[in-house]
Amino acid sequence: MPWSPGFGRLLFAIPWQGATLGGMFWLVACTTTAIDLGGPPPGDSAAPGPVALERVPGDTAWAEDTAEPEALPGLYDDPVRIWQFALELDGDAWDQLRRDGRDYVPATLQWEGRQWPVQVHIKGSSSWQDIDQKPSLVVDVNRDDPDQELFGVKKFYLQNECYDPSHMSSALSYAFYREWGYPASRTAFAQLQVNGRDYGFYDVMEPHNDDFLQAWFAEPDGNLYENRDAYCDVTDLDCMEVEEDDEGSHEAFERLGDAARARGASWRPAVEPLLSWDRFIDALALEITIAHWDSYSYDLSNYQVYHEPVADDWTLLTQSMDLDYGFRPWSYPDCGQYGMDIDKYTMGMLASSCHLDSTCKAELVQRVSEYADALEAADGAARVRELDAVIGDAVKADPRRYYADSEYVEHVACLQTFFDARPGQLRAWVAENR
Repeated sequence: MPWSPGFGRLLFAIPWQGATLGGMFWLVACTTTAIDLGGPPPGDSAAPGPVALERVPGDTAWAEDTAEPEALPGLYDDPVRIWQFALELDGDAWDQLRRDGRDYVPATLQWEGRQWPVQVHIKGSSSWQDIDQKPSLVVDVNRDDPDQELFGVKKFYLQNECYDPSHMSSALSYAFYREWGYPASRTAFAQLQVNGRDYGFYDVMEPHNDDFLQAWFAEPDGNLYENRDAYCDVTDLDCMEVEEDDEGSHEAFERLGDAARARGASWRPAVEPLLSWDRFIDALALEITIAHWDSYSYDLSNYQVYHEPVADDWTLLTQSMDLDYGFRPWSYPDCGQYGMDIDKYTMGMLASSCHLDSTCKAELVQRVSEYADALEAADGAARVRELDAVIGDAVKADPRRYYADSEYVEHVACLQTFFDARPGQLRAWVAENR
């Protein structure tokens, strides 16, 4: 998608400069300590106000003699749109989320005077927050009605981005992947109310569901796996979460695992027929380019693998891109340089073997060289400035935010510094490895 002042082609982000991000500040920021904002308790919140009767997907309030409403906009049509969403939960749903936030509960989603029934649950691991705080949420539009869509989607995520002071990293990184033709989620932004209380600023994220697979793959009915545990590689089915099991067996995954165990001269002949090879090289090069260290090749985390059954090849998919551009808040409070060393992007077994295989390494070096040019041409610093103009005030006004104004400003400056410096760092590595 071409870049425009409305943010159409965001790419990157970076390290950070907030001295207050270290130590105890971060232990408090993403723990489950309650946030007392005053106002009515959840059970006493006012019922949703009257809404216009609109014939839109999932809207049960409809009079047959009411004029057909205008079509709803697409959730991701404008990637810098700040949606104004409200969720209403009754007392039972609220209490159930308190007891076990990972179970779906019924809710009502409101937007511009209209409302729809949805199902929601809390998501996250280290970023987990309970419902009284600022949780990330899964909003499922068609769980009760398989034919229901809303804003052109069946499910979306509301991410609290508790580790990203700028709220920019995910949007920049996913856009970079998409621009270069790599399967990646679409994004937008939202301000959220829950039971009448201001829950602040969120990133809106596209999940890797059936709609995503149909958009990116010729065969969307394959198996999709996600690493469930830390340091879980493609050689271990037991540590994988099976997201899609359309093929009815795990035979193809087991073949990939067996091939990944090959060593030396036998490695490439074993794995190349099973991987979407160009995408595999792209995946490794992209993680290096934007210092996406919380990833398959650096930290063996936050990835999925998708199998196209007829083509019988695999694609690596990335997720959780809030810690890109060398930023690791609990270790590096001053424009952190974590994950900047390209030679350390070898933790995943497939990545490690590629670096050891001379032909694979040569292809990787060439691809990094190309991305260095693309990164420079993208003018990521300008993209950061444009994003700041759009979302900066909303991020700072968030009553449940984890950071002070100064920390937001410092991190934005670090993102710009990253974009200025990274192309040269990539080219230096390329020159050393040719």
